[in-house]
Amino acid sequence: MQANPSHPLTPPRRTNIFTKEGRQGQSTMSLKGALIVSFLVQTVTALSQNMGLPSLLDYNMTFPPLPQDFKEMAKKLMTRCSQNGYSPPNVTDYFLNSSAMPEQRIGNPIFLFPPLLSSLPPLSGNRATLPPDMSKPPEQDPAMKITKNMLNCTNLPQMIEFMRNTTEKDHCFMRAFLAPLCWATALQNSSQLSPGQLGNLLWAAKPFLEAAPPTELSLPSRLQSVQLVEMMKLFSEMFSSLSEQHRDEIKRWMKERVAENEPLCQPVQNISSTFTPNPPKPSAMPKLEPLTDNQGLPNSPPAGCPRMPWLKAEALRMMGRFFSRLPEVEVKAIPTEELCKFFVTPEFPSSFAKADGMQPAISRMLFQRLKQECSNSSQNFLNHIDRLGSLVCFFEDGPSLNATLSKKLLSQMAGCENAGIDQIKRDLMRKVMSNGDVPATIELLRTLGSSVSVLPPSKLSDFSADTLKDGLTSLREVKWKPAQARILAQKLLEKNITGESLLSLGSMVRGVDSEILRKVKLQGLLGNEGLKNMTEKMSSLQKKALLEGLRSSLNESDLVKKVPDSLLSTLSLLSLEKAGISSVDQLEGRSWSRTQSVYLVKKTLGQGIKSEQIRKLGQAVQGVTCSMIDSVNQSDTLATVQTLADSSKWLSRTQVRCIANKLFLSLEKQRPSYFVNITNSELQAIPALLLIQLPIKAIQGLPATVCPRFLEKMSQANLSSLPNSAPSRWELRDRALRCLGKNASNLSTAEVLSLGPLVCELDPAWMSSLNPAALNSTLQALASCEHIPRPYRAPLFTLITRVYGAPSVWTEDVMKLLGPLLLLNDTSLETMPFKSWLKSSLSDLLDSLQPQTAAPRPEEFRSWPDLLALSRKLFQLKTNPILQRRRREISPSVVPSVSAMEDLGEGNVYWSPVQLANMSVQTLREAVHVLGEIRNFTAEQLAVLRDKAVEAWGDASLLNQTQIVELGCICQGFNTKELQKLNITSLDTLELLSICNWNYTQKVAIWQGFIERTGIKMAKLGALEMTGLGNFICGLQSDQIDQLSTGEFKEAVEDIGHARCPVTVLECLKRKAVSAFGDPKSWGEAEASMMGNIIAGLNGTELASLNSSVLPFIRQSAITLILPERLAAMSVNQLKSLGPDNAAMVTETQRSGLGVEQRAAVSESLGLSTSRSETSTSAPVAVPQKGGAPQQSVLGIAVLPVVLLLLGVLL
Repeated sequence: MQANPSHPLTPPRRTNIFTKEGRQGQSTMSLKGALIVSFLVQTVTALSQNMGLPSLLDYNMTFPPLPQDFKEMAKKLMTRCSQNGYSPPNVTDYFLNSSAMPEQRIGNPIFLFPPLLSSLPPLSGNRATLPPDMSKPPEQDPAMKITKNMLNCTNLPQMIEFMRNTTEKDHCFMRAFLAPLCWATALQNSSQLSPGQLGNLLWAAKPFLEAAPPTELSLPSRLQSVQLVEMMKLFSEMFSSLSEQHRDEIKRWMKERVAENEPLCQPVQNISSTFTPNPPKPSAMPKLEPLTDNQGLPNSPPAGCPRMPWLKAEALRMMGRFFSRLPEVEVKAIPTEELCKFFVTPEFPSSFAKADGMQPAISRMLFQRLKQECSNSSQNFLNHIDRLGSLVCFFEDGPSLNATLSKKLLSQMAGCENAGIDQIKRDLMRKVMSNGDVPATIELLRTLGSSVSVLPPSKLSDFSADTLKDGLTSLREVKWKPAQARILAQKLLEKNITGESLLSLGSMVRGVDSEILRKVKLQGLLGNEGLKNMTEKMSSLQKKALLEGLRSSLNESDLVKKVPDSLLSTLSLLSLEKAGISSVDQLEGRSWSRTQSVYLVKKTLGQGIKSEQIRKLGQAVQGVTCSMIDSVNQSDTLATVQTLADSSKWLSRTQVRCIANKLFLSLEKQRPSYFVNITNSELQAIPALLLIQLPIKAIQGLPATVCPRFLEKMSQANLSSLPNSAPSRWELRDRALRCLGKNASNLSTAEVLSLGPLVCELDPAWMSSLNPAALNSTLQALASCEHIPRPYRAPLFTLITRVYGAPSVWTEDVMKLLGPLLLLNDTSLETMPFKSWLKSSLSDLLDSLQPQTAAPRPEEFRSWPDLLALSRKLFQLKTNPILQRRRREISPSVVPSVSAMEDLGEGNVYWSPVQLANMSVQTLREAVHVLGEIRNFTAEQLAVLRDKAVEAWGDASLLNQTQIVELGCICQGFNTKELQKLNITSLDTLELLSICNWNYTQKVAIWQGFIERTGIKMAKLGALEMTGLGNFICGLQSDQIDQLSTGEFKEAVEDIGHARCPVTVLECLKRKAVSAFGDPKSWGEAEASMMGNIIAGLNGTELASLNSSVLPFIRQSAITLILPERLAAMSVNQLKSLGPDNAAMVTETQRSGLGVEQRAAVSESLGLSTSRSETSTSAPVAVPQKGGAPQQSVLGIAVLPVVLLLLGVLL
């Protein structure tokens, strides 16, 4: 029987409907082999008499053609079932030899299920699945029953209904198998299905969207409201797993569907047009209009048509979690009546179930609107606090509450992680405990909930072991600091530690001593999902100790197979060598470190790589070397580099450079002057990641015919792989501007923003020629830039102040939109006058910017904002009451309080020594857990804090280890004699203190005190002890290092390589490394990576003997430690091979010691060797300024919403 071509559920020919191109019928795909799809249309009414399908009686759906890459997608999803510990169906010969009708087996895709199931890769560690129970006949296996029934199904609805009536563990594999097919069917037929029918399909498709969504979603272009509700219900459930790009795509699509279903707005055009802001008036600061993607109606909408129909209560209900994607201008525009209607709906709490997605300023504003507009009084509003979901995180009036309401509020704040939330919790906690000393009971634990994490260790010690055991369920999920976790673990753990008791601690495992962990028995640990969660909370020393304990029951091969990924990267190369890994299949799906990756890739693949092998590498792609890339055959180059580019998040800048060079050389061999004559399809085939690596002449020579595609590629590009001052950044920008083909003054907002991240490279002098609307939008876009060229910062700030006025007159709205640009001028930031909203706005700004890493990135790869001035300004606003009263007289000395110190965090570095000296001893006792985490106090501040500590707890020799851990980096204030007397006998204490900025003399003192108290002998120092010493291994003397066991050193060398020691100590460690691993000239990439900072102990001759191929794998931190005269011993070819990351670490002092050719080699390795004066003979390099631009077509320029999304401008 043939399918009715007019039937709404009759599928078209097989196409890749997961992309827009496929949806438009641009390509026809076929499965490998001769898969014949037969449509067997039968009435479900007849079948339902014995199948039980009451919700699907009114339609038929035969099996649609399988989408492209169906097998690969289904296999990936089925693997997740194994990872979740589910047993696969017992597929036997009985299934394969079933007497099912041949026609049914051809039409039913189920016949692909057994071979896919048998092809699933073996799993490791806690992810290992249970094997099928072969003792049971197939008919008694629930999963097999489902599979068998599926064989007899004649349409997709039957299959789904069977699955929905079973448990997840029974239907997991089958649902994973069908999920890609169900999503394809839902996309094709959604507008013609009832809500129930569509809901069933979407339920079955959910695993596909969660685990393997296409890069670009293709969504139905027309939907009725009831169908839209079903789609949005699914997307809201998946919100947390969706990418930012997909979230914004769905938001825009949803708005279009709402607008087209609004009866008063017919016809409705696409809403992706940009709202043009009001042009600024020369005589006054302009009204800054935020960029928006939601001017959803035509310029002249029908009479009565609402401007933004998605702001009605019914649409807001349907929106779910996507409410968080609305920009502030829309949240403000929600009519009060509609907002209050929405507030009382059942969907409101779930719309704010989690705090992810919404900007703090918008959440704060929405909270205030609900409080002021939807409640008669504050008291009445607080009675509905349990409806607020994550909005409760932005409650700021804790002191006004009584103890009862404070308890209620605390119980709602479990998932809050926004900036300042800990201080809010502390204020509420103090209110709860304000009636004298509240006893440490289970009732108090339950009241505090997750907020118990803000209690200092001294308060936690008041809880009895029995009370803590009663509250274990909640305590094990809380994020604890080491000092807190240590107290709790000591109370909860008994003498005989088992795997089960260890797992019961959850996050509190951070406080378990490594000596205990190395003795834990295997029973109850391996194969338990809790092991993965628990070890993610552990320190490096704890992980090493646990592995040492597991080795007593497992050989290395089983250890590698069975430990979770959270432990895997801790294994040494010595362990991997003993494990005997020999196949790339053993690498698939595991989380390997870079050192492990290069070792394993070379061992399993040798010097050659192929696309199918790369796909299996996963995270191990970090180990692919440039020589491997260079060895790829000419015919395989494009496919190989495209596959490598798919793993871009794991690739280093060096690898990206090598991949790009290999591709470009291959293309030039294929056709000379390839890029001068490149076509649109050829440009499209080059990933944006690689296209930006084009040589300057190639960029300049790109033909005008590829301009639309080039602009689209640039809108997708991530420029972070290019040095900040790379000439190619300017050339890419100039080529894009020539593609626009207009004078600056004639460019529209959409055209300027089609430049994507190249907007960040625009010269302010050029921008000043833009028309007011385009300039306004461009300046807003610049606020999302990760880097602005240093020469442009001062003129850009001048342009901003000319357009919007000085920051001192900015409104709150201007600050929200231009905030990061305030950091262009420290003086303007520091002199900003007090305003009621300034502190919260600057706090949000600090929270939104990328946090500074412990080891600063080199200048060439550093984001541009310097946060020091911002931190200082916030310190002033939080601590100076005079500023807050807007008075200008000199402020009296502010005495630090516990509350202020807890609120400031790292900002406590701005207290003066005098202010710290005025602090009471009791304040130090209560705030020491905050101050002890700060690493960069000055010597004067540390001296004051040291005196306060002695006053609070007595001489350094009297401190116990718990107090030492709490004091943390304040211990840097003790003199060497006092440091030597510190009562440190635990490796765990040394590990915690190791992160502080100790000088060499201090490290020696602490090490000497440690060995005096423990009596440990150098020859007995094991790998675990060497790891635990951390930076204090620098305190070992030359003869002590010589006594270390070579075997134990080999096991611990990668951890030792993290220590930042003087060169004299590194030289001693290098001698030990040579005795363990041989002469440096024989070291490969894995050994060079493993050595870490020990590399800096090599002398000039040894450095010069290193193979050039290993240099990109040297750890970045080691480069700066190499003495200039030793670096100068390296050859030009070696320096060229450093790679961008390592070349960027060469200091000015080191560079000054190099010869001219050597300096040029470092610049070439970094990517700065090409002069901007280089020109091309094939294309002009002039950039349109105020006139004289060559006119070229801008047809096909990427539309604004995509660009805005990539720039991070959309709210």
